[in-house]
Amino acid sequence: MKKVILNLGSGTLTKGCELIIGEILEGRGQYPVRFTGQLPPAVELATLQQQWQQLYALRNQDQALRIHLLDVEGFRYSESNFGQVCEALVERFNDWLNSPAFRSVDQVLRTELERTEDVQLILEMQDSRLRRLPWHLWQLCGDYPRVSLTFSSSDWRPLPNSLADPPRRRKKVNVLATFGNGEGLDLASDLATLSNLPETQLTVLESPSFNQLHDSLWQPEGWDIFFFAGHSQTQNDKGIIDLNVEDRLTIDQIKHALGKAISNGLKIAIFNSCDGLGLAQQLSELQIPYVVVMREPVPDHIAQQFLHYLLTAFAEGAPFHLAVREARQRLAGLDVQIPCASWLPVIWQNPTAPAIYWQDFLPSQTVPGSMRSWLAPAVRSAMAAGAVFGLRLFGLLELFELSAYDQLMRQRPAEAVDSRIVVVEISQEATSDYGYPLPDEVLTQLIQQISDAEPMAIGLDLHRPKAMLGEGQTIANGGFEGVASREVTTSYGRFLQQVDENPHLFLVCAYSSTDENYRAPLQLSDEMRINQVGFSDLPTDRFALGIDPVRSDLSIQGESAVMGNKVRRHLLSYDPDLSPVPSTCITPYSFSFQLAFQYLAERGVSPIEVTEDQHWQFGSVVFPSLAHRFGGYQKLEGPSSQLMLNYRANQPARRITLDQVLADNFEPALLRDRVVMIGYTAPVSKDYFETPYGPMAGLWVHAHMVSQLMSSVLEGRPLIRALPQLGIWQWGDFLWVVCWSASGAYASWWLHRRSFWLLSLLMAGVLLYGSCWVGLIFGFWLPLIPTALAMVVSVSWVRFSGKARSSLAEPFSVQLSSVQSSDVP
Repeated sequence: MKKVILNLGSGTLTKGCELIIGEILEGRGQYPVRFTGQLPPAVELATLQQQWQQLYALRNQDQALRIHLLDVEGFRYSESNFGQVCEALVERFNDWLNSPAFRSVDQVLRTELERTEDVQLILEMQDSRLRRLPWHLWQLCGDYPRVSLTFSSSDWRPLPNSLADPPRRRKKVNVLATFGNGEGLDLASDLATLSNLPETQLTVLESPSFNQLHDSLWQPEGWDIFFFAGHSQTQNDKGIIDLNVEDRLTIDQIKHALGKAISNGLKIAIFNSCDGLGLAQQLSELQIPYVVVMREPVPDHIAQQFLHYLLTAFAEGAPFHLAVREARQRLAGLDVQIPCASWLPVIWQNPTAPAIYWQDFLPSQTVPGSMRSWLAPAVRSAMAAGAVFGLRLFGLLELFELSAYDQLMRQRPAEAVDSRIVVVEISQEATSDYGYPLPDEVLTQLIQQISDAEPMAIGLDLHRPKAMLGEGQTIANGGFEGVASREVTTSYGRFLQQVDENPHLFLVCAYSSTDENYRAPLQLSDEMRINQVGFSDLPTDRFALGIDPVRSDLSIQGESAVMGNKVRRHLLSYDPDLSPVPSTCITPYSFSFQLAFQYLAERGVSPIEVTEDQHWQFGSVVFPSLAHRFGGYQKLEGPSSQLMLNYRANQPARRITLDQVLADNFEPALLRDRVVMIGYTAPVSKDYFETPYGPMAGLWVHAHMVSQLMSSVLEGRPLIRALPQLGIWQWGDFLWVVCWSASGAYASWWLHRRSFWLLSLLMAGVLLYGSCWVGLIFGFWLPLIPTALAMVVSVSWVRFSGKARSSLAEPFSVQLSSVQSSDVP
């Protein structure tokens, strides 16, 4: 919270203010911002102010009978005339504040202040007529909704430590209510308002004698709030109250008793009575932190409503100075019936007084409004989380969650290369030398040399349904003529023979395409096309503007160049009968599944089976299929066994090239007992996919998948999991979001200083991001985006509702205070 002090010195309306000194203070130990300005003489404004006061007194003469008025002879009250004077006074007042000499002050304030921060704007002046101007109608106060305008005398001293510290905490808020002479007034309404305050110990003095009031103020336990209702007035800048029908009292007569009460913890004095500026000025000399008075005669109904509005806002958690502003604004609704009702309340303070909250008077473990106030931030957090999950349910957060997932995935620490897998790349250089697709003769030579090194499994990520002569030419089986026919038949037949003789050699097909170039060789038996072929289809996330935020689909070689075709999931198996298009790819197993299955079987891993829940199990590791909703995904479709692909944060395999193998330029031990995968990395193959790590050849994506299966079974490397959920109901994610959201809400609840809660929100964001990052390292996909969004919503809800550090609860569970008799306790 900032404080702005404007010292108008000895200036008056008729002479102007030759030197205005301003300071902006924020926190302890910080240097203030200082500036100066001037205000010119405003004789016309002084005349308007005098006319307004005279007309107001005539209109409310019932309340003004006891007040010394200016000579009003010749004045006749007219409602229209009064309205015209009001409008003219406000217009001329703002014109005066907009004068060139004062404009620099206004500009400094608008530059240094923010619209959302709490500001106490304290006006110091000596001239009583200046105090009677409608300063709350300064355009600056209207433009800055959390600026509260208060008055102070030019002569003040810093509060002693006992008064500058937070109020003394008691079991209840101690209120001394003094009801003076109430002739013609309905004071019962004020009593009812005080009686309904929560956590309050109320002591009532009705028409007390001087001794009763004096002794009560000396009570050693002390008071938090002093309240007076009845008749009062100001004469010669001195305040006078009607203590009872006979006795009238000045502040000077009880200044020692009031001084003792202030030293015992009295922080606030409220005079809900007429013409109290003199009372405020005298009390300020006793160094009381806050005083509220009415600057003119006040109609009884207005006084009752003001007290209700003020204490309700204060008890519900608003700082006292903003509670006064809120009460004044609510009185503006009565201006139509009683013109200028909102002009009457004035708050006077010591500039060194800290902001005071209702809960400051109570023990730290007690919060206003009983336990409901403790639950309120949690309820709002749950509501914020519910709203965010509503957006998530409709897929509106899916794109953002997947993008955050990719970011976290990329920032994981590096891992060692999986030495169990070797990738043989057919690079652009190789296709330039041998042609594309790779001729059968070169392919059979490659397979033979790799087979001689005795790997456990060979995976050929090349679609080879027909014979390949080279340079993109193909010749179908049967119908060959001449030498070319014998060459192709010999090369392709040799390739098929290698597949037949080597059960550890696996081919690929694609069931999501009707193109015959993506089928398995028809010469293979059905058994071989099931057990020695794996589908190469990859589940991708396609972002289609104007259709669905995310559409889950399958991509194959040649279709993967679509921007946004990102692979994040790992498909293990699929029912071919459910394929959306007729397909000759009859294997239910993925390419990566076939290779991992072969390797693990050779390693003696058992069991390798399907559980009762229809999940694959290799050894002790079960691979649970993704639910329809999983993590950030909300629209996963299709009966399949799929996992999140936990990319290895490094190369998932060792790499050698086609030329190295053909030239026999490698150590056979490099391939022995390994999984060897052969495929294109040449751009001409168009076999590239988007991944969290950027564009990647399909061959390497399959290598990551094989590595994931083998590493999970043999090393316990974690799979990507989500928080617990029941079917599609992601209750674990919801609980996580609510806890973080509630933490932010409670922090904002207690930390009312803007710099503190902003810093805490920033730290919470860093901690949240770090938690999600660590969680992903250990295999947990935690909801980063929904949590951050819910936390911002709940914190903003608490912070900008005007109830910072408040109970935030709905209407109080009120505990009626004990109202004592007029006897002094």
